[in-house]
Amino acid sequence: MIEKHFETCILGAGPAGLACGLELTDKGQTNICIVDKHVIPGGLSRTQKRDKYKFDIGPHRFFTGNKEVNQLWHYTLGNDFVPVNRLTRIYYRDKFFNYPIKVGDVLLKMPPHEILHSMLSFSASKIRNNKSADTFEEWVTNMFGEKLYKTFFKTYTEKVWGIPCNEIGAEWASQRIKGLDFGELVKNSMGFAKATPKTLVDQFDYPINGSGQMYDAWMERLDKKNVSAFLGSRITHIEVTEYEIDYIICKTNAGEDIKIKAKQFVGSLPLTHFYKLQGKIDNKIIENSINALYYRDHITIDLLLDGEDFFPDQWVYIHSPRVKMARIANYNNFSKSMANYEDKTCISVEYFAFQADNLWTMSDADLKSMAIDEMEMLKLISREKVLDSWVVRETEAYPTYYLGFKEHYNTVIEETDRYKNYIAIGRGGMYKYNNQDHSILSGLMAAKQIVNPQNQISLWDINVDDDYHEKATR
Repeated sequence: MIEKHFETCILGAGPAGLACGLELTDKGQTNICIVDKHVIPGGLSRTQKRDKYKFDIGPHRFFTGNKEVNQLWHYTLGNDFVPVNRLTRIYYRDKFFNYPIKVGDVLLKMPPHEILHSMLSFSASKIRNNKSADTFEEWVTNMFGEKLYKTFFKTYTEKVWGIPCNEIGAEWASQRIKGLDFGELVKNSMGFAKATPKTLVDQFDYPINGSGQMYDAWMERLDKKNVSAFLGSRITHIEVTEYEIDYIICKTNAGEDIKIKAKQFVGSLPLTHFYKLQGKIDNKIIENSINALYYRDHITIDLLLDGEDFFPDQWVYIHSPRVKMARIANYNNFSKSMANYEDKTCISVEYFAFQADNLWTMSDADLKSMAIDEMEMLKLISREKVLDSWVVRETEAYPTYYLGFKEHYNTVIEETDRYKNYIAIGRGGMYKYNNQDHSILSGLMAAKQIVNPQNQISLWDINVDDDYHEKATR
């Protein structure tokens, strides 16, 4: 077994881990390493290259209210980081509704009795004025009324999380859609709103060669600073003594075991894995809380199509219960470079599953066939247009905010904070449904704490009350 020694070891080469490495090297720290199971940097934000065509792991957009993150993005890519005019829609009952919701669009496409039902339901929710909400279903119903909840939230949300909306904690709703208000949506759609909620931005920035272009560039910068990268290496063990990591062991794709010792460890690997990789946990309370937290897994079917102009959206939320797909993305509408400027189209079809589900264990051939069948059912493509297809499975993609998870989450946070030389960062590492900018911010803040131990800011508070996440205006 090879043994390596570093000042800092970063577990995970996603947005958070790479940002941490950049900040550390910019502050003059040397002798750093990064470990990741993927051979491509970027984590869930990486871009897969299929010959000369490019596919993200689901759609990604770049927007933030944080100046430091925004400056880092633009400094990195310059003219290769360009604005994109957003178009996203909801597929519901064989029709496409604009998202953000536009009153005129709804009036044209929904039957009159459903429009009346929506208005009465929304009014009733305001008359009740019930502010108490424990579940996602209660929270959204309180905000929009039962009809709009069932129309524009329920089906898609249950596809993503794999559990009923009345078993999903209200924390996720308040975190992700807290800036939306139906009354403001009406005003906005009619041109009367004074400000646009951040989730409703009509433009975002995007790297011309895919979201992974940003993280490829960051990896190149780290390479030039002599940061050691163990990509394609899976962590197999974490050795801990009295809340201090002694070393980790990782196995490369070539089957070689490497022992890594470091003064400081930073990790975006799934929070539950951080503990399970240590082996037996003596404290039963901690063990129960760790086992109670779980992630949702993600499957992407990439389709290379002959021709263009299949649908104009960057992505579409699929609310139809007739199909299992949850979201589709057309990367040509992010950047023509994704299809190499040819008369081809790069599309991804997304599914969510747990690893024990039949969906997850389906063969690649069956998954490809199902995705194509469902796209045909929605009348978006025809099978003969498919030139090639690929399957990407991603484990532990979304931390699950099920009803009652918070008690276990708080227990694990408290335990994690006891570690003397470990800082959890990123979506997986912090068990938080972060956007790219929040993940990056956690990496930057972790590095600042390492460089200046007096700079003790709670990283767990990122993306809790951040106004810019949903409510910031342009």
